[in-house]
Amino acid sequence: MILEKVTANKARIAEDLILIWEYSVQKTHSFLTEQDIEKLRPLVKLAIKNMQILIVAKKRCGDIMGFIAIENKKVEMLFVKPNYFNKGVGKALLFFAIKNYDVMLVDVNEQNKKALAFYEYMGFSVFACSKTDGAGNPFPILHMRWKGKKQK
Repeated sequence: MILEKVTANKARIAEDLILIWEYSVQKTHSFLTEQDIEKLRPLVKLAIKNMQILIVAKKRCGDIMGFIAIENKKVEMLFVKPNYFNKGVGKALLFFAIKNYDVMLVDVNEQNKKALAFYEYMGFSVFACSKTDGAGNPFPILHMRWKGKKQK
């Protein structure tokens, strides 16, 4: 697996990342409807293009397996293609972000129990909650801070 910083101003990279976001969200965010996803897609695409730091995990052949987006020491997005779930891609991206970009914070949808368990396993803990997401939608958010974990 290769971890590489990229810029999303290239149309191809942005399209690849938005597809990874969409496929991952369809599998992990059961509380979102297809209409919710359609509504979020242009916002996510814009956010990806404007993100300070984007790191992709890719195979040697160039196939992107997942990505992490970082802004101000906070994970803004971490998404992995469903066929790479539970294969260490998310873990590698998160540890890379912690080690190289001093990432300390992440927000998680409260309904996304698998993501919550993943971040807790990785050493994050909840320090605050919001009743709505950043856009004011009725999706509660758990704000998490990294407490530290031995990196393997």
